[in-house]
Amino acid sequence: NDILDLSKIEARKMDLELSDFHLPDVLKTIGEIARIRAEQKGISFEYCVTPDLPKGVRGDEKRLRQILLNLLGNAVKFTDRGKVRLVVKCEKSNNSQTSLHISVIDTGVGIQHEVVPFIFERFRQADDSAQRRYGGTGLGTAIARNLVELMGGEIGVESTYGKGSCFWFRIPLTLPDAAS
Repeated sequence: NDILDLSKIEARKMDLELSDFHLPDVLKTIGEIARIRAEQKGISFEYCVTPDLPKGVRGDEKRLRQILLNLLGNAVKFTDRGKVRLVVKCEKSNNSQTSLHISVIDTGVGIQHEVVPFIFERFRQADDSAQRRYGGTGLGTAIARNLVELMGGEIGVESTYGKGSCFWFRIPLTLPDAAS
């Protein structure tokens, strides 16, 4: 599925499926999936949301879920002890649009400084031993980057090797009343 999604994105054949959805429910569901996966590994999971988060938004719920599942899945996979945190903030909002800043923070293996600029490239992992130890295709971050950009947002990472990473993205969402 990852390869098909990436192929669609690169061929510009993937369209956003815009619909109204209840943002807190989506985030809660994704957070619960991540919590279960983290607990299965013996690590903790924290979920932090700012109180000014809009309830109803218009956007591509399926793609937002996919981005979050990719980033949270990697955070859990590459964290053997400590915790994973999902932090969601409303950065700016007006009557028609809101901008979300979402961070996935872990205390995992981190990424070597020289690899950070390439981490969003397809089939790229932090190092060859990571692929052998943790598995995976190296497509999750590439797909997340492409989807975030397709949604009109931006994505980045900050990492300290041996201490953990913070993958973040910022996306605009329309408020439903303004969409009509």
